[in-house]
Amino acid sequence: MIDDILHIFFPREYTLENGKVVKEKFNWTPYITIAIILFSVFCAVFTKVDIPRLFQRSKAFWALIEEMIPPNWGFWRDMQKPMIDTIVMSVLGTVVGCLIALPMSFYLSSNFKLNKVYLAGHKGLLSLLRTLPTLVYAQLLSIVIGTGTLAGTISITIFTYTICVKMMYEQIETVDMGPYEALESTGASRVKCMMKAIYPQVRGFFWSTVLYCFETNVRSAAILGYVGAGGIGVQINEQLTWRRYGNTGLMVLVLVITVVIIETISRELRKKLVQG
Repeated sequence: MIDDILHIFFPREYTLENGKVVKEKFNWTPYITIAIILFSVFCAVFTKVDIPRLFQRSKAFWALIEEMIPPNWGFWRDMQKPMIDTIVMSVLGTVVGCLIALPMSFYLSSNFKLNKVYLAGHKGLLSLLRTLPTLVYAQLLSIVIGTGTLAGTISITIFTYTICVKMMYEQIETVDMGPYEALESTGASRVKCMMKAIYPQVRGFFWSTVLYCFETNVRSAAILGYVGAGGIGVQINEQLTWRRYGNTGLMVLVLVITVVIIETISRELRKKLVQG
């Protein structure tokens, strides 16, 4: 057993019939695994994570779940509008964000050799914007323009744009530029060359990205209400505050079903996009 353990960390040498000595390739996996474990332990100690308390308080979590079962079906009428608001915010924010990202992704691609200062500045701004989650945008916008679904929609639009444009311009940088150069040689405008030669190559990826962003935004929109940005999160926060766990259970159930349905539809649509 000890020999097997040592073999994991130290490669063996074998002597072939012709007398040649062959050494196994060095395996970094066990060393990396140990380093990750040690770093995780260090982070837990540094942040004072109390693991035993987590297990001690686990009973309170399950007690809370039991309070939500069965859901209060009488609350269904009151939660319909917030749930619809959540979906509408996600749809609108996704559509607007992706539509803005599509043309911008062409101009951020290095394929077209545009102004390097502009490219570096815009990509730097995108990196900065992506560091902030949707919830932070929603809170800032709620302070500036007031609470409601408008703040939530704009925050989703901003976050969707930053994600979609990055994924798209990176994809565009991998396409075959032959058709673009051939069309450009005929005297066609840059925009026409992009739409006729480049967009068909990335069209499937773009719509797959739109669907991915929509799935993500539905989940994000569900918690935006905690900072006053509208949606089902407002009701969840309110019902938890008043300890109406039956109402909360119904909202969580409906939210889970909605997300599962959206993911299922999106997965089927992505398959058709790949096949098409």
